[in-house]
Amino acid sequence: MKLPYFLILFTALVLSGCQSSAIQKQNQDDIIKRASLHYSLGIDALHKGFIPKAFEELMLANSIEPKNAATLDAIAYSWRLRGNNKESKKYYQQAIRYNPSPATRNNYGSLLVELGEYKEAVKQLNLALGDPRYNKQELAFTNLGDALAGLRDHEGAIAAYRKAQLITPRWTLPKLREAVVYVAMNRPNYAQALYETILRNEPTNQQALQGLITLLRDKGETNSIKIHLQTFIKHTTNPLQKAWAEDELVQLKR
Repeated sequence: MKLPYFLILFTALVLSGCQSSAIQKQNQDDIIKRASLHYSLGIDALHKGFIPKAFEELMLANSIEPKNAATLDAIAYSWRLRGNNKESKKYYQQAIRYNPSPATRNNYGSLLVELGEYKEAVKQLNLALGDPRYNKQELAFTNLGDALAGLRDHEGAIAAYRKAQLITPRWTLPKLREAVVYVAMNRPNYAQALYETILRNEPTNQQALQGLITLLRDKGETNSIKIHLQTFIKHTTNPLQKAWAEDELVQLKR
């Protein structure tokens, strides 16, 4: 029994279409694999501090598979490491167009805080925090606190820093940031208490000691500064930290 001509033609077209779809899918899979390989090589170079190599691999990944938010994020971060925030912002703006991860929005929000673009930073950071699966929410809350502090929303900033502290109680950065906000609110005694609390737990926290020294100097409490510096010198094993503290002691005598 012979099949009608139109049925033979229809069957051939269907088979041809299936083959074409299969080829297209295979080509797309190959593109994704190639781009992924160069992306991985770029990220590895970033971790090792080989910035030119990172750019080479990430740019190649982006040329193979454009519109990939993760690749654009990595390129933006690389530019930020180079100190070129203008280029970094350009790539972050591209990244957020293509279904970015919360991490990308957090990274972009951090850059916007550095650039003083606080309103847009708050928007991006809230979008990052809107995904409960994001496993670095303490970073996003800290960046959000910085953005709100930049907008002079001091209460909002403190609330964000404390949420970060709830997630990672041993991380001192949110406490340091909170102390700075209390200084801005003209509440130096509370800021001092925060700095002293940090130093009790981390006697070699130079950032906390620097903040505390500034407050004590404003109060004229030279002897207290001397005691804190001597305690710091006693505990630190870092020669640069020790040299800094010894220089501070010399300054006290002048």
